[in-house]
Amino acid sequence: MDAVKVDVHTHLGEHGTHVRDPLASDEIKAWGSVSWDVRPDDHAAAAASAESAIVLAFDAEPVGVVVDNEYVARHVQGNDRLIGFASVNPNRPEAPERLDHAVRALGLRGLKLGPCYQHFHPSDSSALDLLEVAAEHRLPVIWHQGTTFTPAAMVEYARPLQLDPVARRFPDLPMWIAHMGHPWAEEALSVIRRHENFYIDISALDTRPWQLAQALTCASEYRVFDRILFGSDYPFSTVERTVAGLFRSAALCRRLGMVDISDEQIEGICSRDSLVLLRLAQPPSSPPMQPEGHQQ
Repeated sequence: MDAVKVDVHTHLGEHGTHVRDPLASDEIKAWGSVSWDVRPDDHAAAAASAESAIVLAFDAEPVGVVVDNEYVARHVQGNDRLIGFASVNPNRPEAPERLDHAVRALGLRGLKLGPCYQHFHPSDSSALDLLEVAAEHRLPVIWHQGTTFTPAAMVEYARPLQLDPVARRFPDLPMWIAHMGHPWAEEALSVIRRHENFYIDISALDTRPWQLAQALTCASEYRVFDRILFGSDYPFSTVERTVAGLFRSAALCRRLGMVDISDEQIEGICSRDSLVLLRLAQPPSSPPMQPEGHQQ
């Protein structure tokens, strides 16, 4: 198959600096080692496996993670293959102004939200105020709306169905749910099928072939296979492992008689131009101010 077109889900951030306790310790308890320890050179090397990659900031101080907008902006500056997304916790003072600054001054082009990590309900007024800024700037929004390993997260805010009223309020705003909304993939797919600008990514599911096979089956039955975006969740997985996992789960679907998902359909996910779908294909109309600390 051809190279992966766009990886819509990659992370930056160093253990002990941007990724601290409790999540840092909980990662070791859950998986036995540290994965989230990504320096800029490491990220750039991994991102080369796709033609383009979205790089996510993450403002999730309640669980010990702050990959700040300035850090991501410095990393993507001057690299046309990398697209930086801002993250602002809606609970922060002047959150809308922070997001506006990230767009106007830093040149970031999307918004990452994770209600369970940032401790807010998707329909909170503070979150809706932040989304108004995203809509003003036409920023696509990625939601971590699914479970997680750390007890510091508030998983009562993690159900995909909670995004349905948000999608109704912002019908023209491109959004997507990460990780197929696992373990609530059917719920997540039932939401996105109702909203034409809503998508879903398959990141970090290559290690769960049965769960991914069920999600692919549901996407096929709901006729939203064309809404599936390729994402790796680097460093938790890689482009190569994600591609292999997709083909493996599709083969499992066929072998068990669940649904006849062809290799061509999987290649379609990998070659999908998500930047066009998310309205990111065109560069910003004017160059941003240099990120603080950026060296020419």
